[in-house]
Amino acid sequence: MNFYNGYTPGERQKKLRASYKLFPNHSHPYYQGSCHICSDPVGPVEPHSEDYSEPYLWEKPAEYAVCKTCHSRLHKRFKNPMGWQAYKLHLKRGGYGAELKIPKFAQEIKSAAMALERGESPKMVPIRPFAGDHLWWDSLTTDPASLTEAWARPRWGSCKHEGNEKKVKKNAWN
Repeated sequence: MNFYNGYTPGERQKKLRASYKLFPNHSHPYYQGSCHICSDPVGPVEPHSEDYSEPYLWEKPAEYAVCKTCHSRLHKRFKNPMGWQAYKLHLKRGGYGAELKIPKFAQEIKSAAMALERGESPKMVPIRPFAGDHLWWDSLTTDPASLTEAWARPRWGSCKHEGNEKKVKKNAWN
């Protein structure tokens, strides 16, 4: 496990262990339903945490149900910001994460990322009406510093970060 949103691997692992105790055998409600990013109604989903602060929160906006493709893209956004931007365009045209397995869609997203790198505005053909009700993922940062810095933590409070006590800034959602 790596750093994420200013949380250490140990802090993230601690919440994961707590979730296994509270929700044994994948009983967390976010192992069911549609993806909270792409809205795919049939693909398998799993919980994704944005907030690892205690006391733990187990629902939005601290935790979301995401399909494996969206979960992977979400965490890889720091290494490939233009790929993330192109993926968001795919989502907003009604695309599902699972469609990246289809070469046509994978190539369209790759081409869109290359166009964004060149400073162009790619156009993507709509697939279906976008079913998302909340674009919580649209404004997530791609700044790699947010992986390790305490300012990226979503809630107010003091937190231990690299051995120092720091005051963290509250996000708008809390």
